[in-house]
Amino acid sequence: MDFPVYVVLPGSGVGLRFGSPTPKQYTDVLNKPLFLYTVQAFHRFPWVHTIVVVVSLDDIPWVEEQLKKNNLTRVRVVAGADTRHRSIYNGVKALRKVCTGDAVILIHDIVRVLAEESVVKDVATAAKQHGAAGITRPLTSTVIAKDNEGFLSESLDRTKYVASEMPQGFHFEIINTAYEKASEYDFEFGTECLHLASKYTGTRVRLVEGPDSLWKVTYRKDLFAAEGILRENLSSIFIEEGKNQRENIISSFTEGNLKVSSEKSPSCSESGFVFFLSPPRLEPDIASKIDNISVIMNKITSHQYEKCSGCPCNDSISESTKKEDCGCYTNTDETEVMVCSKCSFLTKKTIVLLHEINKSCRRTVVENTRERLLGARLPDNVFMSVIVYHKDSNLQRVGRLSVSLLKNQDPGMNGQVLYVQ
Repeated sequence: MDFPVYVVLPGSGVGLRFGSPTPKQYTDVLNKPLFLYTVQAFHRFPWVHTIVVVVSLDDIPWVEEQLKKNNLTRVRVVAGADTRHRSIYNGVKALRKVCTGDAVILIHDIVRVLAEESVVKDVATAAKQHGAAGITRPLTSTVIAKDNEGFLSESLDRTKYVASEMPQGFHFEIINTAYEKASEYDFEFGTECLHLASKYTGTRVRLVEGPDSLWKVTYRKDLFAAEGILRENLSSIFIEEGKNQRENIISSFTEGNLKVSSEKSPSCSESGFVFFLSPPRLEPDIASKIDNISVIMNKITSHQYEKCSGCPCNDSISESTKKEDCGCYTNTDETEVMVCSKCSFLTKKTIVLLHEINKSCRRTVVENTRERLLGARLPDNVFMSVIVYHKDSNLQRVGRLSVSLLKNQDPGMNGQVLYVQ
């Protein structure tokens, strides 16, 4: 992207359809408030200049605290209003000092946790070229209209209509002008930002067809889907190379809908890791492997407070702050704090160490491995389990167990040694 993008995330609603005293945007999913996933989805893009989170006035201190804990620094929090459009307008107004003319603003629901980079770029680029753009999806159900007495009055031709989704993008001047001219009726009952841009500025809105992953939390049951979608879409699994068992494990992961990382070495972009130990292995080898894994995990999780060298905005960072060992920029008084743009969305990381053994030494190996695991110096958010097996074991069972451990990220399995016959 050769131009900066600004994002407004309206999130001051109470979610009446959600059916809970806790607004859906603040409900915990995988040990984090839902809204943080959406903020992080945009924060990982270095070309997003500022994100404005719009919440209820009383919630601002708590929301700011959550953002600070997660090192989300390019975010402003502003107070919302009593309707969706008034809240969005408050977010737009908060950008007046940094946005002018054709600067691109994206508007996205705070409970739409997925923001694929290709989709966001498509909308931002179309908005830059045409003034306004939005994502659409084909209708999957026929839309009908009813009369005042509750009887069918009209059936719409599904081929002529599409569903409007998020994100939507605008030139700052266009969306700001649309809200300046909007009527009280628009603010009270309107839902569609693209319609306001077209109605009050005459802008021809470019529509971009999006993927079927465009989805948001509306009802409580959606939280279960959210957890699964976050696990499957927002991270990938690193699998150590050069091992004969690797292809069998990859096959199991494909069946289990886990993405396998293309990286050649472990990085902070993954939430799960698979390492191998093959026979003959003695106690010192087990200790050395676990120690090496601990060193790797401590290094890659330290990126939370660093600015990766791949970011285009690194030009403004002093060379004196560069760390030679990993090519990242650390937080100093002179540098801007930024979450590593490569980091996995999921705060927990799970390791599965697959340990092939000679069948005759099962008991000794299991005991030694468990002892070494208990002494592992892993970061608090990293869990490690060991699956012990031998060459006659059922490798499909080993693979399925690995998938379960990596998907569930259960802290109760940390330090456990599991044996597969």
